[in-house]
Formats: sequence, C-alpha cells, structure tokens
Amino acid sequence: MNRIDFQSPHDKEQYASIYFQDKVRPADGRNNVQTETPITNLEYSANGQCRCQTDQDNHRKAGLLETYLHSATIHGISQTSGPQFYIYRRPIWCLLVIAMAIGLSITLFGQISNLYDHPVKTVTRVTLKNEMVFPAVTICSLNQYIRDRVPDIPIIEKLFLYQSQYAPMARGTGLFNKTLDLDNLTDVSGDDLVAIVRHAAPRLEDLLRQCTWEVHGYNCQDLFRPIQTGYGTCFVFNGPDIEPDQLAKAVSSLSMLRVLIWTHNDKSYYSKLIHAGIKVLIHQPDEMPFPLYQGWYVRPGVAASMALSRSDSKGLPSPYKAFNNGYCVDTTAEGYINPLKRYKIYTEDNCINDCLFEKLEALCNCKHYFALGNRPYCSAKQLLGCYIPKLAGLDTTDVQHCGCGKKCHTVTYDADISYADFASDFIEEQAMRDGITFFNHALSDNIVDLKIYFKSLNTMDIVQEPELTSMTIIGTVGGQMGLFLGASILSVTELIELILILVLRPIKTWTFNVFKKWSSTQFLSLTTKQSISPDIPIKPDSASPTMFPIVRISCISSSLFDPLSINPFSEFYAPISPKESFVYN
Repeated sequence: MNRIDFQSPHDKEQYASIYFQDKVRPADGRNNVQTETPITNLEYSANGQCRCQTDQDNHRKAGLLETYLHSATIHGISQTSGPQFYIYRRPIWCLLVIAMAIGLSITLFGQISNLYDHPVKTVTRVTLKNEMVFPAVTICSLNQYIRDRVPDIPIIEKLFLYQSQYAPMARGTGLFNKTLDLDNLTDVSGDDLVAIVRHAAPRLEDLLRQCTWEVHGYNCQDLFRPIQTGYGTCFVFNGPDIEPDQLAKAVSSLSMLRVLIWTHNDKSYYSKLIHAGIKVLIHQPDEMPFPLYQGWYVRPGVAASMALSRSDSKGLPSPYKAFNNGYCVDTTAEGYINPLKRYKIYTEDNCINDCLFEKLEALCNCKHYFALGNRPYCSAKQLLGCYIPKLAGLDTTDVQHCGCGKKCHTVTYDADISYADFASDFIEEQAMRDGITFFNHALSDNIVDLKIYFKSLNTMDIVQEPELTSMTIIGTVGGQMGLFLGASILSVTELIELILILVLRPIKTWTFNVFKKWSSTQFLSLTTKQSISPDIPIKPDSASPTMFPIVRISCISSSLFDPLSINPFSEFYAPISPKESFVYN
C-alpha cells in the first residue's frame, strides 16, 4: 500500500477537495454533483494555522469592542470613543469613567466588609395586648430571723453577726476583734444549722396577713408559696411551682394583687441587711429571685402602690454582637444545653451565682445553708473559718472570670412606686375606741399595705435587627451604581457578556485547531490504509465510527455572536447528511 506524503496542509486540502469532487456522487445515480471549488490561495503561519482566520478574529474583536463602546448603557463609556470636540476629550472621559468605577468599587468593598462585621440596629416598638401574664411577685422580710426563735447558742449568734452588714460597722468602733477564736465555741453541724435557720425564719402566716387578687379575697397560703433564696425564705406569687396554663393573667385595671404584710420589726435580729421593711421583687414566673441585689424596698407603716410596665429585649445571637463587648446567650437555639448545676434555666444572675458558689464550695468542700447544690452543708465553724472569709474576698474580677453572658431574650419590669401613710390619725383613734387592736401603736413600725398592678396592657419591645442584609446591600450598591456610573443590572450584564465573548472565542479557536489537526490525521490514515483506486471505496476507520468524509474546508469562522454553540465548527466542516448515502465510482 502506497503512502502519500504532503508538503503542507494546503496540499492536503487541495488533494481532498479534488479527490471527492471527482469520485463522489449521490446514491440516486445523479452524475452532476455540485461541489465547492477548493480554496487555493490560503496562507499559513509557521505552525500551520490559517492566517486569514487570525486576521478575521482580530477584526471581529475590534468591531465587538467598538460596538460595545457605542451602545453601552454605562454612562460615559460612549464618550470615550465619541467625537473629539476638543483636545483630550476622550482621555478626560476615560479618566472620569475609571475614577467613578474606582469609587464604586471602594463603596462596594466597604459594604461587604460591614456585612461580615455583622452590625445590628435596635428597633423599639410598643405592642398592645388584650391580656398579659402577671409577673411573679416575691416578698421577702428584711428581718431574716424572728428573735424569739433563735436558740441561745454562742456560735449561732456569732455566725449571724458576722454575716450582717452591722459587723463591719461594729469592727470600725473596736467593739470586738476582727479575728474570731473558734476553739472555745461549740460547733453546730450543717444539717442542724439548716433546721435552726428555717425555724427562725418568718413564716407565711406570720408575714402575710390578708391577700386579694382582682376583687376577691383569698387565703394567703392559696396564692403564695415559700421559696428558698440567697436571702433565706421568701414567698412568691405566680412563681416557678405554678404550671404555665395556671398562671394568673392581667386583663384589666382590676387585675391587681393586694397584700397586707406584718414585718415583725419589733422582733428583728441580726440579718444580712440592717434595714426595716420588706423587699419586693418582680420577675418572670420561671426565674429565680435574688433579693440581695434585686427588687424595691418598701418601708413599714405605709400603703405602697406599684404600677408595673414590661419591657421585652430580643438580641441577635452569634455571629451578631448583641452588646458592644460580646455576644448574648441564645437559650432557644436548637441543641442548647443549660450549663448550670444549681438552676433549671439560664440567666446571667443564675450563671454568676452558680459560678461563685462553685468556687467557694470547691475551696471549703461544703455549701452555705442558703445555697443550692449537692454538696453537704457547712457547719458553723466551716462557715466562720472558711466560707465567710472567702466570700468577703471575692470581687468583680471573679465575676468577670465566670464569663456569664446575658440571655438574648430578657424580660424586665419597671415600677412606679407611690406611698401614703397606712392610716390617718382619725382611723387609728376610732379603731382604738371600737376595740380593734389591729390599729395599735405598733402599726407604723410593722404594717405594709402593698398593691401591685399593670400600668397598661402594653409591652415595650426592644428588638435587634441586622443593620445590613443582602437585600440592603443590593439596594445600596444599585443606588451607588446609578450615582457613579448611571448603571443598572442590565449594564453589568452587558459587560459580563462582552468579557465572556472575548474569553471564550480564543478557547473556541484553539479547540477548532486541535479538532482540525485530529481530523486531518484521521483522513490521512484512511487514505494510506486503502488503495487509491476508483473501484475500492474508502471506509471510515473502526477507531472513529462517527467520522464522515470531509467535503469542504474553509477559514471562515463561526458567527461572532454564537460563542457557546453546541457545534463550534459547523462552518469549518460540513458532514454528509445521514439521509444521503454516497458511493464511490
């Protein structure tokens, strides 16, 4: 079998064109086959590429850019190639367009940077409601112990004294030494100490004399429950022990809680706070009260009216900073686990107390008789020798080390308090004449008439929202695009289309050259395998079953505006239609 050597791609194309023009005819027997005259004046570069194709591509690129410059909807682009009315007009417009593009880029970069900083804004609104859940009301007597119930044990007296605010005042006068000799005192176990403290604390029937909810009078034991706090035994209305569907609700101005309280100020003893009266705490039903640093004082001998208002604060969880110095704790997040050991729900106050109690109990291996947890109670000597001194040594640094964050959703209550004397002189005198001993000379020292109600059935909602979102950035960038360049999304689409055409056309040309080289190799392989004879047909090679004979080779590239066509070489190769069969003479 003879091998044909071609000196150039031109010889290959010319041979293929002449051969098929002479040898191929349709199967229907027609003898006059119209074929294209092969191109015989093609020039090739050193690598064999058709130069006319390169020239046409360059001309089309230039025409494409010129078309874009004249038709672009971005303001100023058309002026860069417009009429030269005065010297340097086009360069000036080029500089203006570039400057505006830089300004737009800086603005866009700033917006995206701010988005990743997750800024927030605070929105305040008032929500009107038909009814509201009444808050929990905790009442604590500032007198922690009834003097008549405290046993006459020296170490108990020392223990209550050293925990009272009166102790540092007495130390300043030199009435007793700062150091305490515990060796000469008989110790009291932790369990016995708890029993003594609870026995000496005011009881519900001693403290709360009359109770009214809305317009109905109730036995105070039916409305209030005892609750153990860091200040001792207090009494709570609408508290944690009430089921959510059983909580009292306020529906009108008649939804008022009124309590008549007897403080037993005449039987006071060493207490943590040295004041007379009661402490009133307003909080959520499921929250734990902390009387030492929450609530309002109400002095004895007055009628006090507390008009409540509610505020709901809803902060954004991480990655947003709900506060300038940190993030909030999202207790409603999926999979959240309460890390506290002593409290069922997470609050900042619960977290701080849990942390400090854990630190003190780890140092002394016991817990205070007012503390929660699973450790054993401290004896009187453990409290005086370890717990109380360590507690006095705590400061704000220890609180900061706890790392307790605020809840993302918090509910707070504010109160407008007004006072009046409990009874006028006439009422007191008349009561004495009528034999009513309730209004005796001790009235002004012990009685508190407390009324609690909602000022209005409204809530103040303080809500954090993202300051920047994808939609706000799109709106801002769209406005900046219009300001700087008078552009829109369609203008950006035009620019992207131009870039795609300029980028994809060289890729298409390179792909065409590779395909052309491969097809020429396949054709030569066919011709060398068959005898060049009119009686022997040339058949496609089995390695390329889809290869059809090439009947036309041209340097005309495909349409400029069809860069992503499925067959990018449709104008270079015209395959024989499957409907037409060809035979060789």
